[in-house]
Amino acid sequence: MICNDNSTSGQISLEFFQKKKPRWPFPSECIPWEIWTIKVNIVVLNNEHEKQIYREKIGEVLAEKILFIAEAMNRHDYVPKMPNQSELDLVFDTSFTDVQPYLFRISCQTSGPSNASVGTTVRKLLKDTLAL
Repeated sequence: MICNDNSTSGQISLEFFQKKKPRWPFPSECIPWEIWTIKVNIVVLNNEHEKQIYREKIGEVLAEKILFIAEAMNRHDYVPKMPNQSELDLVFDTSFTDVQPYLFRISCQTSGPSNASVGTTVRKLLKDTLAL
């Protein structure tokens, strides 16, 4: 992407983790076992046509990256050892009844010129891009 001097960069991270059993008096600990990071440049676009073009391009790139991550995560090299029944919630999100994905968190960071709307802009860009 083309950036001007006032450009902002950032990154989006997808972290897979497992919880360690809590031991008194310490709280449970989250230990990452895989972290994927996508670096981004945030640009200011002048009109709706440019926004639509970039939205489509970013959507395609993110879809490729997500599919790559999913393919890599399906290999047994990356995943933690299968826990016994009583410890499933240390590796999987068991709050869903029909699917139990690995525990994960998504985070984003930006850096560059201070602007109160940068965080809002990143969230909106991600929301608009990922909306199918």
